[in-house]
Amino acid sequence: MRKSILKNYKIIALAFSALIFLASCAVNNSHSSEEQPLSSSESEKTDNGSDKDEIIKDNNLSDDKIEDNEEPLPETNSQSNTQHDKNETNTDNSDKNNDYDKIQTNEVPQKHTSAGSDSVNIINNRDPKLKTQWEIADSVVEAGQTFYNDYFSKSKVITKNGYMYNLSRNRQVDTYYLVEEGYLNNKYINSGCSILLLSSSDVKNLNGIALSGSDSGLTVFSALKVPDEDKYIISSSYGGGEISSADYNSILAKYNQNHGGISRLYPDSYEYNRIVSFINMHEGKYEQYFVRNIRLDGKYAVATLSPVSDSGIIRQYILKLSNGIWEVVCTGLEKEPRLEVAVNKQLPDFNLSLLPQWSIYDFKNSINIYKNDVLILMSQRGIITGSGDIEYICGASNYYYIVLKNQVKYLARYNSTTWEYIQVASNYDAEDKLSGYGNNMPLFIIWDK
Repeated sequence: MRKSILKNYKIIALAFSALIFLASCAVNNSHSSEEQPLSSSESEKTDNGSDKDEIIKDNNLSDDKIEDNEEPLPETNSQSNTQHDKNETNTDNSDKNNDYDKIQTNEVPQKHTSAGSDSVNIINNRDPKLKTQWEIADSVVEAGQTFYNDYFSKSKVITKNGYMYNLSRNRQVDTYYLVEEGYLNNKYINSGCSILLLSSSDVKNLNGIALSGSDSGLTVFSALKVPDEDKYIISSSYGGGEISSADYNSILAKYNQNHGGISRLYPDSYEYNRIVSFINMHEGKYEQYFVRNIRLDGKYAVATLSPVSDSGIIRQYILKLSNGIWEVVCTGLEKEPRLEVAVNKQLPDFNLSLLPQWSIYDFKNSINIYKNDVLILMSQRGIITGSGDIEYICGASNYYYIVLKNQVKYLARYNSTTWEYIQVASNYDAEDKLSGYGNNMPLFIIWDK
């Protein structure tokens, strides 16, 4: 009997629970039918604090329990749930496209700022594993570019065998130099990073290099050997990249200025006359010249001369030897106030030691201005009977060289009160005597005969 009563109680309890469940379902259905769902944008605008309060009420959590949690409960919205579902369903596609996405990211033009230029777009082609090496290369090239900007116009900064070089101080611009001059942090002094001065048009053609915004002129680069690898990092204000050691050595070889020994040609030599003939062909006038000096190495030659019609019109040429033919590759040297820098910019592999030690430009305003005074005084002193006795005369500043038709030669010098005339044995004798008067003498006035 007792078991029967307990069984009836259980049936009644189950029935009562079922009624409560049905009632709660009805209440929930009525709420969902009465309330309109929020749009995704409206859902985002819902106060996050109220969401948390609702969660706390539903779970019957006390304030103390919430404070004990190490992290707040995550905020949810319809967009994040939708995106989460998409991520789960598209995991395979995302993995397949991972490599492609990396490639696309690397080819997007990025902003890169270095010393000496404004921000320019370059291809981000840097190996992230070489972050430390890139930091060194960028810091060194920034210092080198700043130094180049500061000193190019007031000093003779050139490229020598591909490296930046201060000709005024006869010293290569390296990390030691930049640290000494205050352009570079001392921590880079032993980094092994080189400062190069190369034509950007040459560098941008190398495999692995990306440059943007640069012109074709000489540009500052830094170069750093990658540890345990056969390649170099190349950096500049316009970009850079990684090149093989073979390419690095090849481009430096292109700027090599050593083309053999330097010699002076004698007037009666075969090559001397060939060079004069090629200059004549270049000018297209086929006139006679008073040649002053021709020097050459195994690749280039420098010639200084004037037309016989006017010894005061002095011109300088650089010729290049290619397959046995001399070609004029640089003219107007006599007009350059900074001759070494101008030539180096145009012919970066030219050995500047080929250039004469004197500068025509330094004397451009005094060439032949006292010519008549010198001739009149020679006539008065009985050295000549008239201008018809003169085969050659040219002078600059206080010095003149005269060759008579009978091949007697004189060096005239103004000695602060009058002109004095010194007979010399040859043009070489005249050069020696003129050089003895000072460091910057106009040796170009002496006819090479």
